[in-house]
Amino acid sequence: MKLRHAVSAIAVIAALALGACGSADDSAEEEKATPAEAVTEIGSVDSALDTALPQVKSGDRAAAEETVSEAYVDHFEKVEGPLEDVDAELNEELEEAISGELRDTIESGAPVARVQALVAEIKADLATAKGKLQA
Repeated sequence: MKLRHAVSAIAVIAALALGACGSADDSAEEEKATPAEAVTEIGSVDSALDTALPQVKSGDRAAAEETVSEAYVDHFEKVEGPLEDVDAELNEELEEAISGELRDTIESGAPVARVQALVAEIKADLATAKGKLQA
């Protein structure tokens, strides 16, 4: 009798654990942006870059770095999943360029022309990403 209760308890615990795993996977899938949503988020990143560049030109590098940081966290992170599905290499390049290289370039006091060139490169890659997500 005790063995049957133990087996039943183990079966219930295993079923609950398996159900919980499925729920976590389902919610993660629900949080992933669609390609259309990613395209919209790319527009937001592009606009943020348009905001950051004048901030750099005016000497407010702290505000520019914050603008780029927020664009990455609030918008580009939503692009990563769908873009990863269509072009993992481009996704990685954009991730590094926005979250690392551009922020570091702004923070380091690099010449405005260098920041402008980097922003232009990122914007071109964002346009490529947008096209791939719309295909």
